[in-house]
Amino acid sequence: MARCPECEAEVRELREVAAILAAAVAERPPASLKAAVDARIAVTRQTPPLTDPAHGESSPGTRQRTGRRRLRAGWSVAAALALLAAGLGWRAVDQQDRLDALNAQATQISQLLTAPDVATTRVAVTGGGSALLVDSRSRNEAALSFTGLSGAPAGKTYQLWLMAPDGAARSVGLLQATQAQPILVQGLAGQSQVGMTIEPAGGSTSPTSVPVMVAALAS
Repeated sequence: MARCPECEAEVRELREVAAILAAAVAERPPASLKAAVDARIAVTRQTPPLTDPAHGESSPGTRQRTGRRRLRAGWSVAAALALLAAGLGWRAVDQQDRLDALNAQATQISQLLTAPDVATTRVAVTGGGSALLVDSRSRNEAALSFTGLSGAPAGKTYQLWLMAPDGAARSVGLLQATQAQPILVQGLAGQSQVGMTIEPAGGSTSPTSVPVMVAALAS
């Protein structure tokens, strides 16, 4: 590599591309339902029995009232546990949906990286940071990954665009500076660049500021 600048550049680009795949990582599922229920039981106090003041022990009527109170308390605990279980169930479904989305994204990026015409480009972002663009005309899609991107000004947001040679721009979504996963962009036909501008919160229908990043798509 010391005697081959082209080899060094290729290895560097491959390392950058590998970082994109590393961004789509799995997340731990929530704690098991049994552990959550056991923890809830451990902090739930039982209702003490009512005693007959004259004899220091429970009278039949008192025992009956106590039984009803315990039954009501039991139903309350059961209802609370049912709500807890339902909440954990929805949380587990949400976590699984996120894992499925990450896996699907990782598959798409893997297919993009193995395309015969895949190209990589790294460009600087005005204000700090850089963007890595990986694109393929045969797959008609691209992936963008940002490093060291600073937050947008208050009341503003980053917005990504596909730009045609005639200057027309099509929005491909908003971007948070803290986003770790790559952004997949599809529909490259007739487009020549990917750009990013700073727009009012919520985004704009067309760019309203000078791009802080422009990367050329492979021809």
